[in-house]
Amino acid sequence: MRHRLGTVGPCAAAARDALLRSTAAGRGRAPLTAGVHVRRGDACEKMGGGGDPALRACYPAGAYASAVQRMDRRYGVRRVAVATDSPTVVEELCRLLPGFAVEALAFDRQRLGARENATLGRRDSASFIENRADLDARHALVTFLADLELLAQADVFVGTASTTIGRLGLAGMIGRLGRVPPFEFVDAPPGASLV
Repeated sequence: MRHRLGTVGPCAAAARDALLRSTAAGRGRAPLTAGVHVRRGDACEKMGGGGDPALRACYPAGAYASAVQRMDRRYGVRRVAVATDSPTVVEELCRLLPGFAVEALAFDRQRLGARENATLGRRDSASFIENRADLDARHALVTFLADLELLAQADVFVGTASTTIGRLGLAGMIGRLGRVPPFEFVDAPPGASLV
């Protein structure tokens, strides 16, 4: 992953680094940080894990907040670094996690996806980010790389096993730490993936 990220051009690297400077990532590391990845935007064909397993599932912010609170009780997590395509998730997590420092990279998330939850309840693969012709590819690449780095700098991980960014963010943490950090996938039974 580090090799692949190192092959981006200087413009993309500079834009990624500018986004990373917009958060406290890399500054004082006093409380442990949970790297939280929430994919919503174009990905929600259903909310939660029930129903048709062929549909892409998204989860409410409360599922991620509960996992962060479990990480806090067990490990003392007090900071949350959120990687998301959703313009509303950061606000939702701030409301659900009073007393936690919740932060995310400062960029226009509206440019990444279709209207949030626009695909909920229907199969609409044309709206998925990987199939959209109207997507600003540079913006998507730069924010993808910056979100991966944000997640890799965290101490524990909360996300889903079904997303590429979540899996790569966790892999980045493993590479940086040299061990598997505590993690929880919200698309697994509670506690099943908590290390």
